[in-house]
Amino acid sequence: MRIRDNGYDYYEERPRLGQRLGRFVALVGVVFAVVTAVVVVQRLSDDTLALIIGLLLAGVPLLAIIGLLIFVLAKRGQRQPPQQMAIPPIIMQIPQQPQQPTLPDYGLPWEGISQRTGGRQWEVIGEE
Repeated sequence: MRIRDNGYDYYEERPRLGQRLGRFVALVGVVFAVVTAVVVVQRLSDDTLALIIGLLLAGVPLLAIIGLLIFVLAKRGQRQPPQQMAIPPIIMQIPQQPQQPTLPDYGLPWEGISQRTGGRQWEVIGEE
């Protein structure tokens, strides 16, 4: 094809073989899909055809919404820079051991003995 631009003649490049072959395959695919759809629709009953049309009318918008949601979430994930996990410093404090409060001595002999000796003594009577 010859094109004239600003007084200079030049030839437009033809599409590559891969592009032309891709267009041909797409055209054959569309024609095949249309012919197959017409043949199948002619053989279906009215109830089955109504069911298929209803599913298409309900399903196609649902698929479009799901696709849009996935697209938006994918774009949102690409915009945010990856965040590094920062481990906060762990500060451990060992609590002081509380001092046992001294019990008041009410003049009872066993309290005074247990405080002086630091512990009680037990005697086991009977079987061990």
